[in-house]
Amino acid sequence: NYRGITSLSACSKVFEILVNNVLFDSCKNYISKDQHGFYPKRSVVTNLAQFVSHCLQEMDAGAQVDAVYTDLKAAFDRVDHGVLLKRLERLGVSASLVRWLKSYLTNRILRVKIGNSESDMFISLSGVPQGS
Repeated sequence: NYRGITSLSACSKVFEILVNNVLFDSCKNYISKDQHGFYPKRSVVTNLAQFVSHCLQEMDAGAQVDAVYTDLKAAFDRVDHGVLLKRLERLGVSASLVRWLKSYLTNRILRVKIGNSESDMFISLSGVPQGS
């Protein structure tokens, strides 16, 4: 099981960082305090610490503690561009940024490379770039 990584030029990487900062500022009030992945200064470690603390509090109070953890396999590969863009509009992201993101995600031409073998080019119909 491999996860694709998007290769970009240095200039594009800097631009992505700037866009990410603007998007984060627009959306941070809608992100749950329990969200740890892809959030500044949070990680699997902070998630685990919060979870253990909650479990200990509940057990001290005599409550039963159950937990279910899930992993949405390849979730970023399945993001529907239209749904994502509509959600960003509803969150109040500027129309110009939503238009830019649409052009960034639409008609993205990809090629898969494993070792020395490369696929033919193809257009990505869903998903978001990862690892760029």
